[in-house]
Amino acid sequence: MSKKYSLFSVYGIEAEYMIVDRDSLKVVPIADKIIQQLNKGKICNEVSLGKQSWSNELVNHVLEIKSTKPEADINELDKGFHNSILRVNELVGEFNAVLMPTAMNPWFDPMKETQLWPHGQREIYKLYNEIFDCKGHGWSNLQSVHINLPYSTEEEFVRLHSAIRIVLPLIPALAASSPFYDERVGECLDNRLSFYEKNQAKIPSIIGNIIPENVQSIAEYKKILKGIYADISHYENAKTLQQPWLNSRAAIPKFDVGAIEIRLMDIQESSYMDFCLIHLVVSICKYLVRKLEAGENFFAFTDEYLRAVYEEAKRLDSEINLEEYTKLFSLDETNDFKVFRKLLIETMLSEVPEYYHLGLKTIAIKGNLAERMKNTGLSRDLFKNLNHCLIENRAYET
Repeated sequence: MSKKYSLFSVYGIEAEYMIVDRDSLKVVPIADKIIQQLNKGKICNEVSLGKQSWSNELVNHVLEIKSTKPEADINELDKGFHNSILRVNELVGEFNAVLMPTAMNPWFDPMKETQLWPHGQREIYKLYNEIFDCKGHGWSNLQSVHINLPYSTEEEFVRLHSAIRIVLPLIPALAASSPFYDERVGECLDNRLSFYEKNQAKIPSIIGNIIPENVQSIAEYKKILKGIYADISHYENAKTLQQPWLNSRAAIPKFDVGAIEIRLMDIQESSYMDFCLIHLVVSICKYLVRKLEAGENFFAFTDEYLRAVYEEAKRLDSEINLEEYTKLFSLDETNDFKVFRKLLIETMLSEVPEYYHLGLKTIAIKGNLAERMKNTGLSRDLFKNLNHCLIENRAYET
């Protein structure tokens, strides 16, 4: 976002995919080779293919597709992402590989198989590795979707940030897709986030409470960043990392372009399902901003309460106090997260284009992708089926 846009006028989407062997589903570290082919034989960090661009990530077995520039129409992004994914799948197919959806690969051994991106920006990745040791699930075995929402004034920033804080704890219940790792069932439905929370534990301020603090100005937020920069300054050459992207909270402001990036969503089985959830998250944010504009406050949503809801959303195996959420959305009282999720989706459907209703109803009735995966059981056949969902741009049905 090179210029400042007003609330909900444009959207920027990013989605990560792992490159795996078609048969064994083990990682294939050829992201650089694919980007080189897309860029007419020249190595680079990012190549534009019209409205979509592809770029590298920390490791050489992951590719990221993103909006080349902010787009006003979310509906068109889904089709463009899917077509671009098909094109890249053809390229990785020359190496007997495919793009794998979902947030974690159960057959990936990060301690043995991690290969950092070896080209541009490698000094930054090398420094991250020296400080945090990036050979772990929380660094090299996690694929997510990022939603960038714009603001043009400080007032819009505060409203958008306040709304996003309330949405964040709900996202794992909607979007979890990482029930397996190390060839077994994990403790959570969203194991990606459990690892992500710990990957920079050496400097706790980088991720904070994961749900960002409630702030009432840009200056107040920049004080948080200054604290992070101070905490990492004790490491050699750390000035290179003293940038806003060092902040690893679940949503981070990008002050240079006027946007807040939501980072909490596991990638789904297809771009269609990604965009079902993107539409839902955006619709909830719009609803909450309208509440704020009407004079409502969110004082009841304390850091402690939001973190407790977030922790339960990763698991969905016990009851949680959802009173503040049911009141906020005018829903029937319930402490059952799955019941609340269904009621919330049904309430918000009218705000989402009809094309995406089928995918959202799948989540409301049959559960998030992680639940559907657990019901099927861990097997290579399951993940090969999910790979087909990506190609066919559809929901995974159990």
